Amino acid sequence: MRRVVPYLAGACWALVICAAADVSAAPLSRPSRPGERPAAVRPAPPRSTVAESAGVAAVGNKRASSAKRNKAAETMDVTVFARQHGLTLQWLEPGKRFQLKGNGASVEFEVGSREFAINGARAFLGEAIRMPEKKALISRIDAARFVGPMLRPSAAGPAPALRIIALDPGHGGRDSGKVNPRLKVSEKTLTLDMVNRMKPLLEKQGYRVVLTRTEDRFVELAERAEIADRAGADLFISVHFNSVESGAERVTGVEVFTMTPQHQLSTDQNPDSQASKANPGNLYDGWNAVLGHCLHKAMLDDMKVPDRGLKHGRLAVLRLSSCPAALVEAGYLSHPDETRKLMKPAYRQQIAEALADGVRNYARALESARKKR
Repeated sequence: MRRVVPYLAGACWALVICAAADVSAAPLSRPSRPGERPAAVRPAPPRSTVAESAGVAAVGNKRASSAKRNKAAETMDVTVFARQHGLTLQWLEPGKRFQLKGNGASVEFEVGSREFAINGARAFLGEAIRMPEKKALISRIDAARFVGPMLRPSAAGPAPALRIIALDPGHGGRDSGKVNPRLKVSEKTLTLDMVNRMKPLLEKQGYRVVLTRTEDRFVELAERAEIADRAGADLFISVHFNSVESGAERVTGVEVFTMTPQHQLSTDQNPDSQASKANPGNLYDGWNAVLGHCLHKAMLDDMKVPDRGLKHGRLAVLRLSSCPAALVEAGYLSHPDETRKLMKPAYRQQIAEALADGVRNYARALESARKKR
């Protein structure tokens, strides 16, 4: 049975929106599309000011670097966050685990951990929950750009349009992606089959659907985002299958990635030179979270598969996307039994239908947000 993802209603979000303003970079503008005028280019400073500017550049850079580090460290009281959503806070293990619950939603956090559960689905914060002086604190970035929008889509900002959807079958051509040599299955073949199954399902919902590739050919990562942008896509979904080298007999399930918010590290916590930058993919951080949650929850509910989590990553197709975007890892080719399931057309159809349900729930979230503004 297909279910609609529940969302909270009620409490005012004025305070959270202010928090989002505190942690965001200067307003981003959507990259220009064919027929649109590009944003004006800022003129270069007069030559006479260059030498004067050089004298303070080093100090300015140090201050900017310090400010960027502080952005990721800014927090808010979890009780305030709960109150804004009409939730009640209950400690499950005093000083260790707590739950926010109400209006059909439930979120469970653990002090010192980035992992949490929202409406029964696993997800990962950018920063761990902290508890200095007996007060649980959540990162302002996580509150404003990730958890908040999933609970209340209207907090994600003005609802974008949803008319054209770009589907991106991962890999292709000389890039086979993950491969199970024993069963002779390659990721590039499965991803193309998957988007061809998703396309008619989404068209039936009334959307125009474009594919970044329609055959077994290599497409550069940047070109995939460009194809979607030229088509005027309002949504971008990249489809992949995963693999691990160690623990292959144990690791199965699905995971979904959305773009890492500016100033935070991705879920793998690896150092990232892009962390301080506002990339095109950050224009819709809140709606990325809503989309990721809708796709993730639909796959879990429809397919009853192990939950690998909703995660953040500065993957090229997400970083360069100028519309809400998500990357889905729909199974593990390193696990023999899961690979055999993925080889069955009926199972791939089930995945496609689950993702189509996720898009349907995302569309409902957009409509809900429009009504509340």
